[in-house]
Amino acid sequence: MTTYTLPPLPYDYDALEPWCAATTMELHHDKHHRAYVDGANTALEALAQADPENKPLVAGLRDDLTFQLGGHVMHSLFWENLTPEMAPPAAGLRQPLDEQFGSFERFTDLFVNAAVGVKGSGWAVLAMDPVGGRLSIGALRDHHVDLVPSSTLLAVLDVWEHAYYLQYQNRRADWVKAAVDHIDWACVADRYDQAMQLVTAGGQR
Repeated sequence: MTTYTLPPLPYDYDALEPWCAATTMELHHDKHHRAYVDGANTALEALAQADPENKPLVAGLRDDLTFQLGGHVMHSLFWENLTPEMAPPAAGLRQPLDEQFGSFERFTDLFVNAAVGVKGSGWAVLAMDPVGGRLSIGALRDHHVDLVPSSTLLAVLDVWEHAYYLQYQNRRADWVKAAVDHIDWACVADRYDQAMQLVTAGGQR
């Protein structure tokens, strides 16, 4: 039984050109993302059939599922929070970014530096903790979430080489700086509002 499926892109392959070429987008979505979807389904099926007494096997399958499913989740969020349009965040999101990072410009610098500074493969993320609703910038290795438990991912930026190497080679910084201009801040604001509702409902402590 197939549990996870590849979501369609919310725009055409060439919609983000010239920042992201259609060939890169097609390869990234249709090949790399699909591989994570297939890997997650394979690992899940193997876990369902594994002997629970075979602890090394089960541990290995769980680790593989975490990696594959993490890749699927991160890419699904990534496609959603990109847009062909280039516009700054509206006031509802701009205010907390200004308040918690000093200014939107300073947030952008911190986010770019986090993405460029990832060692090897990984992601830059803007996240919100589930208790106080505070925002934080993180840099993740591979797909492993090095964040406060139950944090909400508001914006994610892929800095695995397959995301940019065909077009930018080793110029990760150029990719990242252009990518930030294509973040869909309306999408991020929706995620922020939904996360804040949960924080408010739970009561800030």
